[in-house]
Amino acid sequence: MNNKSKHQEPLRIFLSHASDDISNAHKLERLLSKHSNVRVFSTENLSAGEDWQSILKDELSNCDVFFVMLSPNTINSKWVLQELGAAWAMDKPIVVSGTNIDLLSQIPVSISEKQFVNIEDLVKPDKLNQILAPFEKSVESSK
Repeated sequence: MNNKSKHQEPLRIFLSHASDDISNAHKLERLLSKHSNVRVFSTENLSAGEDWQSILKDELSNCDVFFVMLSPNTINSKWVLQELGAAWAMDKPIVVSGTNIDLLSQIPVSISEKQFVNIEDLVKPDKLNQILAPFEKSVESSK
């Protein structure tokens, strides 16, 4: 990854989370952003007065991978579930991060256990590289 051109497009990650999970979402966003050549979008990037629905749709349709923070709050968040359903319908790669894999069964779309990453594993640079590498290769081959 370090030998790549400065002009290479970044891996675009859409990070979806429940508003009650903001502190963990910030941690995850910082971890993902430390990885070279990654651009993370979350609703925290929106400013007051923006056409947020259009921005959300554009970011979602243009993302290379969709990350969702899984928690009990996720199950009760209509926005997260809508974003997740849209990502699923657009056939976006989905990575679910959280601490409780048992919550996968409560999500109304088909997510396999292999798409689940314990958020505590993401602090390990090798694990994060291992998770992002297939998506980076996919982005490289499509451009």
